[in-house]
Amino acid sequence: MKKPYLIYVLLFVSLFFYVVTNSADRDSQLNRINKAGDLFNSNDLSSTRSSQNESKNSILMAAYKVPIENIRNYTSQLGQQYGFNGSILVAKNGKILFEEHIGRKDLRLKNPIDSTNTYQLASVSKQFTAAAILLLYQEGKLDLDDFASKYLTDFPYKNIKIRHLLNHTSGLPNYMYAAEKNWKSKLPPDNTAMLNLMDKVKMLPYFKPGERFDYSNTGYFILASIVSKISNQSLGDFLDSRFFKPLHLTNTYVHNPNEATKKEELVGFRRYGKTYIAIPFTVNDGVVGDKGVYSTASDLFKWNQSLTEHTILKDSILSKAFLPGKTNSGKIVPYGFGFRLKQETDADLVYHNGVWNGFSTTLRRYNADNITIIILSNNSFHSITPISEKLRELSKEFSKYDPFVSFLENTNIYDINKLKNNLVKFTDIPSAESVAIIEKITNSYNKQNAQFVSHKYSEVSNPNYVNQQYQTLLN
Repeated sequence: MKKPYLIYVLLFVSLFFYVVTNSADRDSQLNRINKAGDLFNSNDLSSTRSSQNESKNSILMAAYKVPIENIRNYTSQLGQQYGFNGSILVAKNGKILFEEHIGRKDLRLKNPIDSTNTYQLASVSKQFTAAAILLLYQEGKLDLDDFASKYLTDFPYKNIKIRHLLNHTSGLPNYMYAAEKNWKSKLPPDNTAMLNLMDKVKMLPYFKPGERFDYSNTGYFILASIVSKISNQSLGDFLDSRFFKPLHLTNTYVHNPNEATKKEELVGFRRYGKTYIAIPFTVNDGVVGDKGVYSTASDLFKWNQSLTEHTILKDSILSKAFLPGKTNSGKIVPYGFGFRLKQETDADLVYHNGVWNGFSTTLRRYNADNITIIILSNNSFHSITPISEKLRELSKEFSKYDPFVSFLENTNIYDINKLKNNLVKFTDIPSAESVAIIEKITNSYNKQNAQFVSHKYSEVSNPNYVNQQYQTLLN
């Protein structure tokens, strides 16, 4: 072959490889761009709903700024002035507006308490036991007027109905006395062992079933034992599979003193001179149903929401829990199934307090304005009720802002002039405060939506989808 032809052939081959290589690079670049676009679509844009929820929450937090700050100013004093150590949560209409964790995990050390630390709920646990009974009732596996002896064949107390146990009208003696006087093993008795012990020592009942109201821890440990008998599971396993996991209560469980203590589990303390001492587990810590559930403030709020939204228990079933019981003579009992009931001047209060081995707890729901208050403490704090009542008074201020919040949530937040021109409707709120709220929310939206502006015309596989999602978020 002559040299000129050879040169042409070499040039042609080189050009061919250059085109192929660059084409591959362009394809690779295009693939990377499309993959980036797909990743943006799948990751960032799939979280649009989450972003919208965050935007709505930013409206709430900004609009309720004044009452929230009033609550914060109050709670900031609780640690130093009143010795409070624990968690406080206040919510309205199913939204957490205030959550704070005050003090230390271990009162002998400096590590701060946080949102994942779990508290012994003490008697607030009773509503979980009652819910387990109601779920079995919903599934047709028991009747509320069945006798306990139908399921617990060796139960030494006759004519006690499940309803009696739920309403605290059973007349059962206090099981704790039996354990403290007669239990010899180093390991605390569980529910089965305690049932056997009560049968053995033949403790006499206080009164005939249904005769009167007498708050009874024994009744709720018997209810837990019935749940175990029917389901063939421990109360902890039953609650975990039927309530905790379905409701994503990731930091909620029934404590077992025979197992290793969980990492985030708090210990109860009491004051001893100028310091605190930890309260050890007792012989009665193995019995559950009346106590024994550990949880966090946020998990307890999720639980409360599941009840109001009938996530697991139907309305027709759960409504029975909020009806007062009655004695045989027809006297009203201020207790439903796992809940205390109280009529206040401005709201129906459904609540329960708990006290056990240094833990003080409360969960309160005011139905008239849908306010939820949760307080959890682990340092033998004795003022849970007055703090709850003060938080209730402070939370009433939220109602003044409710119409303004509704207006903000249903108006294009970018139409600032329209928002400001309509402020005359909200005479309960100072105009300057309202304007500041609107401007703060708008600035927050601008920051949150900056990612969509930068990606609006990106070279991705489906730019129209990006733009569509961007517009959705704006509106």
